[in-house]
Amino acid sequence: MSDAVTDPKIVELELALLRAPTRNDRDFLEAVLDDSMIEFGKSGIEYNKRSILEALVASKEEPAPDDRLEMADIRTVELAPEVVLLTYRLKPRKETAIASLRSSVWKRIDGHWRLVFHQGTQAALEEASEGLR
Repeated sequence: MSDAVTDPKIVELELALLRAPTRNDRDFLEAVLDDSMIEFGKSGIEYNKRSILEALVASKEEPAPDDRLEMADIRTVELAPEVVLLTYRLKPRKETAIASLRSSVWKRIDGHWRLVFHQGTQAALEEASEGLR
């Protein structure tokens, strides 16, 4: 494993998964989510590509969270050629909401980045995790 100077497209795609209208765009999601994609949500629920597509396309009328969330502490590690681990803290802008730690594994397939794994975990309070950085 090595620190990667990562293709900025990976962060751009990750952000697009939080933003309207791409967040609810079936064609975009089909192109970005790998068929083998698995997500462990911060709720503890496991999702696959089909369940993610159904949930996000169905939530088209709901506001996307992009205006209430901020990506911070973005890090990347190259796991293998054409495979990158992206980690970050997703910070809500509302003081009453709880941040989450996110990790995604992106794989370049036929020249296109595809998301193969994602996990969200509720973050400890900022003050408690400061010593780990």
